Amino acid sequence: MSGISLERIAEAADHLMTAPVSNWSILKGIPLRELYLAAREHAAGPLTLAASRLLLDRVRPGDCVLLLSGFMIRDYQRPETDGPVGAAVLARALSVGMGAVPVGVCEPAAAAVFEACLACAGLVPGPPAGLRVGRHRCAVLPFPLDPAEAEARAGALLDELRPAAVVAVERPGANRRGRYHAGGGFDISAFTAKTDALFGRARAQGIATVGIGDLGNELGMGVVAEQVRKTVANGELCECPCQGGIAAELPADVAVIANISNWGAHAVAACLAAALHNETAFHSGEEERRLIEESVRAGAVDPVGGQLRPYVDGTDAATNAAFVDLLRHLVLVAVRGGRDVEAYRASWHAGTRS
Repeated sequence: MSGISLERIAEAADHLMTAPVSNWSILKGIPLRELYLAAREHAAGPLTLAASRLLLDRVRPGDCVLLLSGFMIRDYQRPETDGPVGAAVLARALSVGMGAVPVGVCEPAAAAVFEACLACAGLVPGPPAGLRVGRHRCAVLPFPLDPAEAEARAGALLDELRPAAVVAVERPGANRRGRYHAGGGFDISAFTAKTDALFGRARAQGIATVGIGDLGNELGMGVVAEQVRKTVANGELCECPCQGGIAAELPADVAVIANISNWGAHAVAACLAAALHNETAFHSGEEERRLIEESVRAGAVDPVGGQLRPYVDGTDAATNAAFVDLLRHLVLVAVRGGRDVEAYRASWHAGTRS
């Protein structure tokens, strides 16, 4: 990256995605900083840098990347707006920037929302058989709720698609007792697809894994499970009979912690676009608004407001769009700013000033 350090871009992206400005960090006091620092120690540096470098190292043009997302809300039996939007933005970066083939995985009831987000991000959804026909194709595959069926499906999917990476974005993760929980501590296992089977098999096969979350009950957050149990409400003891807490057990190669999981996915996508010098691989604030609105039209709900409204975790679309525009500034600095910096420095030695 001529003239601009990717490490500095990643530090800025990490700072933006963890600044305590979201609904949860202000109203609920979630210990985001503690979780972030634990994940950073595991990654040995900025989280967005570790995640983007892992994907850049492992994924080649034509490779499949599985994106696991969708968090079903108990009272509505609909997915929330956090997750599929971020997964779609990351899918765009992988497809446009790297030539990868994104495949979403979720509950059958979340598939329409996930597909709508991928299409709004500019990709072309279709059946798995058409993934290799044309450019920027993608697919969304339903995953079983039954544990035995999930194990069988996980093996078949990995054999069929041979993914180079598996990324979970706001995806429920099972606790140490094998149960899935919402942030409120209640059990959601009955209507949650058992995607831990897929993530766990991928890790066992040496496939790159990234987990993106905002609380610690998400798939891949096993990296910070100890901190979640110590510092997050219901982390150690949940409200259901299992009494195993909400902390997700399975770790990822890289765990990305953010105010809102979409923001974590956006920040990783921005780092990928910056590293690739490809601003078209990242979206704009205006496109972020459309993504959130499209997810709601497809059936996603804001669980904080309990409404079909363009909010994510209680944070309005305008705030989400502003965050994306700040990230886009980092991408543009990386893509265009290097030339300006070099010219400016050269002017010092030429005896001129600008």
